[in-house]
Amino acid sequence: MNQIEREYKNALDEVRFSEAAKERMMNNLMNQKEQEQTPARRRGFRPLRTGLIAACLCLVLVGTAFAATAVYRLTVQTGEEEAWGNEYVRYDVYGEPAIHPLEDFSQELQDDFAAWNHPSLLFHQKFDSWEKVTDYLGDKIPAVWHSIDSIDADKYPPEYYVEGYHEMYGDNKLQFVTVRDNGVILISRLSSPESPFQLSFHTEMRIYTPDYCGESLIGEGWWKDSGEFQVLDSYTMANGCVAEVVMGTRTYEDMEGEAQYYIGTFMKDGILYQADMFVPVTCTLDQAELVEQLHQILDSYQ
Repeated sequence: MNQIEREYKNALDEVRFSEAAKERMMNNLMNQKEQEQTPARRRGFRPLRTGLIAACLCLVLVGTAFAATAVYRLTVQTGEEEAWGNEYVRYDVYGEPAIHPLEDFSQELQDDFAAWNHPSLLFHQKFDSWEKVTDYLGDKIPAVWHSIDSIDADKYPPEYYVEGYHEMYGDNKLQFVTVRDNGVILISRLSSPESPFQLSFHTEMRIYTPDYCGESLIGEGWWKDSGEFQVLDSYTMANGCVAEVVMGTRTYEDMEGEAQYYIGTFMKDGILYQADMFVPVTCTLDQAELVEQLHQILDSYQ
């Protein structure tokens, strides 16, 4: 093992991954080294199978010095599935998150989760400031948030919801903790006589624990005849993270036309973030303008 490989392994040890994830990334590095030392061979195309897409983690090297900051790359899979006799379209995001056991969270959160008396409901708490959220999560959770204020913040102050997804029946193991907000209004043209609309988005953050057992990290499905998902280009954010962008188009029975969702998902310090921008049927902005709006949202995260 040379110096670069040792520094790579030491950097991984400083971030909380599962042992399997560390071993897989080290194997990828060794395989890449072997491939560089052998002549290139032409490879045949190998189709992807739904639910088995691999995600990668890229570590940045600046000049000859090793950079310990990890740039997490996610992979998006779109497709169709059948469940309970119904057909759905969906997207799923895959990657290798940092793993935080319950002990990494604040003692207050641990005590609240232990005292939760509703096994059939999700554990949840509500806060009125981001500072209170970070205090509640604890110092070992490197959480960040966006810096955009809603245009109706005076009338509807921001709210944050911390929730713990757990096995509702059985041993009640915590699988991941989420933080959500009550939404941010970016543009309000409700007074427009021709096409009144509001453009808004909300954020969801996910912190995964050793007991998480899902295949994908996050995703969504719709009835097959009601909409579709399309993967757009990746976007490098101002903070150096790379966001994967998905556009969803959906019809509703009580509306004429299609509503859209522009969804940017990225990972920072091993924690997953998703900005979901809702575009109503009456919105007059075109796709280029909407993508630019989402980019501005993504650039606002610390």
